Amino acid sequence: MEQLLNHVLSNPLYIIIAVVLLAVLVFAIIKKMVKLIVVTLLLFSAYLMYVDYAGEDVQETIDNTIETGTDAAKDAKKTVEENKKIQEAKTKIEKELKK
Repeated sequence: MEQLLNHVLSNPLYIIIAVVLLAVLVFAIIKKMVKLIVVTLLLFSAYLMYVDYAGEDVQETIDNTIETGTDAAKDAKKTVEENKKIQEAKTKIEKELKK
């Protein structure tokens, strides 16, 4: 692996090819992210138009959505912290067993 890396870094043509491939990869990732954001915004806008058409309060719906998202983020954070504690305890027990 080290020989391959040294071979690639020693040849300027390979470096140029690697940089071009990296740029194409980064561009593709950014393009996908932008597409995802646009589609999400369009779907959310369509949902808000439906809510308005159904006669519900749009601002209340937005507030409920934000509250639900915030609650989900807090629950996820708690779960991550619990899993981290479990992993730390597991590591501690494994160290004790190795002794």
